[in-house]
Amino acid sequence: MPKKDYYEILGVPRNASDEEIKAAYKRLVKEWHPDKQPEERKKYAEQKFKEIQEAYEVLSDPQKRAMYDKFGYVGEGIPYEYQYTSSGGGFGFEDIFRDFFNDDIFNIFFGDQRTQSRTRTTSRRTPRRGEDIQLDVTVTEREVFTGKSVTIEYERYEACDHCRGEGVEPGSRSVTCSKCHGTGVVREERRTPFGVFINQYTCDVCGGTGTVPGEVCHVCHGTGRVRRRSSLILDIPAGVEDGQVFKLPRRGNAGLYGGEYGDLYVRVHVQRTSGLRREGDDIIVDATVDYVTAILGGKIKVTLPNGELVDVEIPAGTQPNERITVRGKGFPNQRTGRRGNLIVNVNVEIPRRVSKKERELLEEIARLRGVEI
Repeated sequence: MPKKDYYEILGVPRNASDEEIKAAYKRLVKEWHPDKQPEERKKYAEQKFKEIQEAYEVLSDPQKRAMYDKFGYVGEGIPYEYQYTSSGGGFGFEDIFRDFFNDDIFNIFFGDQRTQSRTRTTSRRTPRRGEDIQLDVTVTEREVFTGKSVTIEYERYEACDHCRGEGVEPGSRSVTCSKCHGTGVVREERRTPFGVFINQYTCDVCGGTGTVPGEVCHVCHGTGRVRRRSSLILDIPAGVEDGQVFKLPRRGNAGLYGGEYGDLYVRVHVQRTSGLRREGDDIIVDATVDYVTAILGGKIKVTLPNGELVDVEIPAGTQPNERITVRGKGFPNQRTGRRGNLIVNVNVEIPRRVSKKERELLEEIARLRGVEI
């Protein structure tokens, strides 16, 4: 079959990295997509598009690329060792056997590899770490200023006191496994049309140890843990932010068969009780002032979430949407304790109607300022 230069098709050098190949592929796919071509070029674009796809399929696969670099093509005629490998790509001799024989025959030749793998990783007596637990608590904006101690009660698994987390009755001796007779492996003999074959795998009863507990704990039924109600006091610092998560090591579930405890994660939610907004440690508030106050200057009061009243000076000549900063009146910083700032967004209110007297005064001001009305 004719050999194609996949590197030339993608426009990359032979030593191109995976990232360079991927980038070239994406660019060419956009450029040569048949739907983006005029009618007279559609047929040619379709062929070009297929070549690009074929080139990328080979060069993006490490094993296929190695074959291509060695032989100039991938397909029929590739030497045996490249076609039948037991690595991640392609398929191996074991796969051929699976195609022609059922799983029972396959296990006779190669052993029940799935069973062996499973018993090695999930042995009944292997200690396993406990699961993590996630909880949520809610505090108010007022409590963010001062911090708060929260009592948390929740259900979790704890190590069994009776067996000290081992899952075995105290004083109970281990006995020889009845299935493997202490060897840790099971040997099965099978007679087939091909002859007698012996299949050997790790014992799924003792997990390969050759022994099992003589008597499991009657309290935890062999798991090494029991479910109980637990409580703790969590100190939430001043300045905590909405959505912040605290990690409490070893306050999760006890592990199985003496495994270590998991962790407890507590997410804090801040309940908004005012129209204030938070940006870092700063408090943002919108305030509306009369146009006369904006012109002449004045003073307004802002109430913080902790109940504190703050006097905010409005300078004469304040413009609409101007920001006024009052330092040290924001939320406390968790690390330093220093408070952020109070920032007031000023909205100037212009009345739609004025009284007769106000109009006369405004007209007088207009004449003084030379404003035509």
